[in-house]
Amino acid sequence: MTMTAEAKPAIPAMRTLMHLFAGGLAGLLIWEVWARVLTKAVLGYPLEPAGLIDAIAQHRFGLSVPYLVREALHYGVGIVGYPVAYFVISRLIPRWPVVLDAIVFVTFSAGVAALIAAGKFAPIHFIFWTAAVGLIATRWINRDALIADAITWGNFTWFNALGLMAPVGGLSFYLLGEGGELSYMSFVGHVIYGAIAVWLFERLEARGPGR
Repeated sequence: MTMTAEAKPAIPAMRTLMHLFAGGLAGLLIWEVWARVLTKAVLGYPLEPAGLIDAIAQHRFGLSVPYLVREALHYGVGIVGYPVAYFVISRLIPRWPVVLDAIVFVTFSAGVAALIAAGKFAPIHFIFWTAAVGLIATRWINRDALIADAITWGNFTWFNALGLMAPVGGLSFYLLGEGGELSYMSFVGHVIYGAIAVWLFERLEARGPGR
């Protein structure tokens, strides 16, 4: 279900905003379970988006952001920021899923290639790259366009967090320099979050007013 500017308006109505926020909230709640419970059970420590916000503030501005403010920013991005960004991108950029898939594939492949060049490549990185690229490739066999697009958006939220924001905060590209385990758990969590947010939003929108 690839939407274009011709198919849908670029400025969401209040009903559409509510659907966007509902999708973001649902995705974020499941993300929290993955990040704070399941990831901690696997790695021994949780995923902490608030920590990334603090790293950016410290690295770029030398500021220490209070924990509650960082948590509020995290929830604001998950419930409002990413959903609104999805709406704008999906309604204004032609063939947006192909564009976003290409961005994730090229940038993550470049990050893995840099590890190889630096002699730091490990089997886990190959497994990770295969999993990420394999997920992108499922678009070509996925008969449900909405699910395919939802997965694409989930991949892109991971790129935004670890491919863009992590380096801004002085961390390694996609957190590959930190071993890869945390990045992989973040990858799965972001895919789950983004896919649920988009799937629920589009299903709510498709029901139409009063249904």
